[in-house]
Amino acid sequence: MRIIFIVLLSLVWLVAGCRTYPEPSPEKKEVLFRESPLVPEAKAQGVYHTVKRGETLWRIARTYGIDLQTLAETNNIIDPTQIKVDQKIFIPGATSLKKVIIEDKDSFYSPPTIIKRKGEFIWPVEGEVVIRFGVQEGLRHEGIEIAAPLGTPVKAAQSGVVVFEGNLKGYGNLLIIKHENDFKTVYAYNQVNLVSAGSKVKQGEIIAKVGNTGRASSPRLHFQIRDKDQARNPIFFLP
Repeated sequence: MRIIFIVLLSLVWLVAGCRTYPEPSPEKKEVLFRESPLVPEAKAQGVYHTVKRGETLWRIARTYGIDLQTLAETNNIIDPTQIKVDQKIFIPGATSLKKVIIEDKDSFYSPPTIIKRKGEFIWPVEGEVVIRFGVQEGLRHEGIEIAAPLGTPVKAAQSGVVVFEGNLKGYGNLLIIKHENDFKTVYAYNQVNLVSAGSKVKQGEIIAKVGNTGRASSPRLHFQIRDKDQARNPIFFLP
């Protein structure tokens, strides 16, 4: 009887030793960016205000209830003191024109300054800016487009982590890099992307090549700077 028990126990051990157990599932990678926040250029919503004598950009912003920085970036106005009579200022979100009341104390009041954070980012590619930030031909543009020869290296404007790499309707081959302080940069129309999602890149590192994918009609780079997913005018950040 003892011999039979030992034989049975040996068989149990043998079967247990031959049993295969599934390997533990690999740790899931952190999903850095599920979807791109980008949307194709849409019809601009707002009105054009014609500057009259004595009006300032600050007073126009106050009249329409819009942030001075937003108004300046939308209209590519680096120096608010240089607006001219009869200049057209686009007021995003406005539904009707308003009369700007000029007060005597305006001449003694120092309005908020426009913030220009030049030096934090570098130009991702050298070339002519053929599409500016803001409103052109009735469409709202959330970035700039820089013309350059096909295949020109595209550089990371600032160090960060690639959080999106792929192809997006309208934007073609696209990269999004996340930087410190909730900033992101966007690189679109690429001929080819040279880095993948999750890659850490340094400022100036080559990440793509200029292309004409997506809706690009010629070789160019579509470039955006986003702050907490809000589009900002790159010209206010580039040297």
